[in-house]
Amino acid sequence: MHWDIAKLLELGVDEKFLQESNITPDQARDLVKGLLYLKERFDKDKE
Repeated sequence: MHWDIAKLLELGVDEKFLQESNITPDQARDLVKGLLYLKERFDKDKE
């Protein structure tokens, strides 16, 4: 399993969605980047 896919699962992305979408490693990496950006941004807003 690619690190990016494992990270997406850790971030709460549904495993079924990942299987059905046939996401490429590049797309997974971009999705991880986007989710981490949003997570960081909204964590800062809570402060």
